[in-house]
Amino acid sequence: MKFPSAEWASTFREQLNANTAYREAGAAWVGDILLLVKPSDANLPAPGVLLELARGECSAATYHEDARSVSSEFVYEGSRENWQRLFRQELDPVKAIMDGTFRVRGNMAKLLRFTRAAKELVETASHIPAEV
Repeated sequence: MKFPSAEWASTFREQLNANTAYREAGAAWVGDILLLVKPSDANLPAPGVLLELARGECSAATYHEDARSVSSEFVYEGSRENWQRLFRQELDPVKAIMDGTFRVRGNMAKLLRFTRAAKELVETASHIPAEV
């Protein structure tokens, strides 16, 4: 299936909610995060998936064909190529922020308290066969 897409978002939500390690790691997290694919050309849409997360569960995962105007507490943005690398577990999600491979917008102090939850998000995504 294609990432991002409505089908991928739905599958991700189901698998994340079945992940007991994420449930434990994200037990204190309440907020949303937008997974945004940075377009290769600024004139092209920037697709993404908005995740609504609360206390170790994902209440909604919504696909947006062009997510640049979507309001979210956090935005995790990377190129198509880097999303592929992340899903193949060739990149650590936290290190990718620190080295500039991915860009994050939002309260970094809050985000850094949940690095284990972030890794479980990526771990879950890596088990979904996806074309990026």
